[in-house]
Amino acid sequence: MNENDPSATAGNCGNNCADALDRLWEYLDAELGAPDAETVRAHLAECEGCLEEYDVDVVVKTIVKRGCQEAAPDGLRLKIHEQLTVMRITQD
Repeated sequence: MNENDPSATAGNCGNNCADALDRLWEYLDAELGAPDAETVRAHLAECEGCLEEYDVDVVVKTIVKRGCQEAAPDGLRLKIHEQLTVMRITQD
């Protein structure tokens, strides 16, 4: 089993697990056309392993989204801006 291959931990039901998992993030982000989205949706309905992978990806996406909603404090933003300006001046 290859830990870097999502299909190795998914269902491997023979119903195009690799294809479904390759398109999973696009499906989650609603970036697939209707026919492709329906293909992934139908596969998830049939394959428990891929559905579990989908559930994990939903949780990860939710956590990342929550973490990205915070704004940096003004002082930190100013320090970063100053450092970028210094770096730009010293490289020119």
